Amino acid sequence: MASDTTDPTRRALQILGFMQARSSASAEEIAERLGVTTRTVRRDVQRLRDLGYGIESTAGQGGGYRLVAGSNRPVLVLEPEEASAVVLGLAHLTDLGLSGLEDAALSALAKVSRTMPPQVSAAAEKVRRGTAVVGARDAQTPVEHVALLAEAAAERRTVTFSHRREGSPRDRRADPYRVVSFAGRWYLFAWCHLRQDWRTFRVDRIGEVHVTTLHYTVAPSPDPVATVKDAVLRSPYPLVARVIVGAPADQVRPRLSPHAADVEPAGPHHALVTIGAQEAGWVAVHLAGLRLPLQVIEPPELVEELRLLGRDLTAVTLAADPGVARAID
Repeated sequence: MASDTTDPTRRALQILGFMQARSSASAEEIAERLGVTTRTVRRDVQRLRDLGYGIESTAGQGGGYRLVAGSNRPVLVLEPEEASAVVLGLAHLTDLGLSGLEDAALSALAKVSRTMPPQVSAAAEKVRRGTAVVGARDAQTPVEHVALLAEAAAERRTVTFSHRREGSPRDRRADPYRVVSFAGRWYLFAWCHLRQDWRTFRVDRIGEVHVTTLHYTVAPSPDPVATVKDAVLRSPYPLVARVIVGAPADQVRPRLSPHAADVEPAGPHHALVTIGAQEAGWVAVHLAGLRLPLQVIEPPELVEELRLLGRDLTAVTLAADPGVARAID
């Protein structure tokens, strides 16, 4: 049941918020949600109509109401939890690795805050001030590039852009299918006209984007998210390790960097970890830090690296003389 339904203004805003979230709602549904009578609901709906809100009556058992398409919308109606979610999202938007959002985020945050009841706005502001994000990636990807590429993907329009990987930028023409955020970076999954194949481009390496008027035909494609993950975690490396870890995936995932490892469930009590690397010793160090049972699927040399690491660790001793430690420092 919603709070403060004795205040007619607050109650009317709650009715508008409820109707915004649904195509239509009956008087009985609204009354049950607010804890009032259907007569009160009808009176509040009429009050809203008198204020200029387009609300239609719908046919059916008991009748109902819906907002008229294109009619004036109410001020933003948010519950305290929703307000906190919006404020936190806007306050930490730059943690997505996008640049050029600072001023827009602050402006939007100010506008949203002004639409909230004072007590809700105050509570949400306390949540914002009391939080911080550690380890967020520096904002390097222009938000306008992400927006243009995402719109082009939605409209199925071919794009051209310059792409810098090694050396001088090269001009590319591509059919964008999806813009994917993974491990703090943004990637474009697209059909590359130059390579005549699916490619993954880091958006922060893309120069000026031009959306053409040409529409492309949707073709069967690999899964964009899986392809991006593979391009980031596996393809660039000469060695790819696959290991079964003796713990559920949701326990293993927070203990490995998403930039380095992909963690998938392997049954209810195990996780499949995939890591790309230059050499097996680096993988062994990261896996040893889990302190969990390990079964190596591949490569075989990882088993030997883990055993060598274990042998080295068991040889660690405590310095008996603190002076020795000072001398080493």
